[in-house]
Amino acid sequence: MNNKMIIGAFGLSDEQISSVESNLPIKSCEIMDTDCFTDIVAISEMAIIVIWEKLSDDDRDLLIEFYSEIAPFSETMILIGDVNIPEGLKNYVSIYDSFESFSVNMKYVLLGAYRRSKKNENYSSTLANTIIILSQIRNKPFVTTKELAEKLELSERTIQRYIETLRVAGEWIEYDTSRKGWRLCDGKSILWGDV
Repeated sequence: MNNKMIIGAFGLSDEQISSVESNLPIKSCEIMDTDCFTDIVAISEMAIIVIWEKLSDDDRDLLIEFYSEIAPFSETMILIGDVNIPEGLKNYVSIYDSFESFSVNMKYVLLGAYRRSKKNENYSSTLANTIIILSQIRNKPFVTTKELAEKLELSERTIQRYIETLRVAGEWIEYDTSRKGWRLCDGKSILWGDV
């Protein structure tokens, strides 16, 4: 897994980029300064900093259309300048009238973006692991906790917590004491649509 946390930047001067670099929340943060706005949309970042006036009309339309469609989005978006976006999108965007006004809170905004990004990353990892565990139990009845732990490189206790999460979500997973493994009741999963 790539541990780099990316901050996408568009339209910032070299001096402004340096200012952002001096306020990075952790060492593994990296600024991706681009001249092509579609790079901002195409790459997953923890934060996006855009000078509004530097965007072409087409890029502004793309930004509004794309982020309106996926709102709420995981990255922290910071727009700087005389920003004109729909009211509904303003709920998910931090808007500053100048880079100087952003600079006052930059350290805290970037730290908040980092924390939010880590929280989303942890949630995604948990969700992915839970789906893998359910898939394994569904496709290989009587799989053991140890086998699951080895496959996912997690502790057996963590596997048990994920299985309990699946049970709470409505999956009928039970431990067969004679075969010493996990199985779905009747071999059917609610989340996979078998029921």
